[in-house]
Amino acid sequence: MAPTLKLTYFNIKGRAEPIRLALYIGGIEFEDNRLTGEQFAELKPSLPYGQVPVLEVDGEVIAQGLAQLCYAGKLAGLYPEDPVVAMRVDEALCAGEDMSATLRPSFFEKDEAKKLEMRKALAEETLPKWLGMMEKRYSARPGDYSCGEEMTVADLAIYSFGSWMKMGVLDGIPTSILDPYPTLCGIIEKVGAHPKVKEWNDKH
Repeated sequence: MAPTLKLTYFNIKGRAEPIRLALYIGGIEFEDNRLTGEQFAELKPSLPYGQVPVLEVDGEVIAQGLAQLCYAGKLAGLYPEDPVVAMRVDEALCAGEDMSATLRPSFFEKDEAKKLEMRKALAEETLPKWLGMMEKRYSARPGDYSCGEEMTVADLAIYSFGSWMKMGVLDGIPTSILDPYPTLCGIIEKVGAHPKVKEWNDKH
């Protein structure tokens, strides 16, 4: 019997988007519960780590987005059974987390001038360093995706992060920041062209 799933996050793409995409691509039914700021404030004390997304699986609340994404990938056939390929996927997801963590301090900086200084360093030094390492890593592998011939949840994470960066939502980070990295851009383009991803985007 298929599990009853409820994914709770804000009404934005963010960290929940690759999880939503994995479930949708796999044809897995789930409740897409989107919170307002007020609803999150009320819910926060009851959350395992005070954060979203959380995924309820037959009533059990599971935290941590990467754990949820891997689980969704297993349900959807987007997480490899081969242990070595699965390890590549985990590596890619963890590297993405490390890169994302470099952005977080600038989100909490209230001084606008200082924030722009931080973003300038991110745009000119930190992000190119990480993106360059990823480009080198993934371009050395066969196939069109980060971990080989088949699309996995790692590619959904790359697509979600890359699409977000290209939207120009971060002051001081140019929308062209990914342009020098053809492998990463190719992954983003290929995932974005997937029929189920296009269908999801058209609906949301």
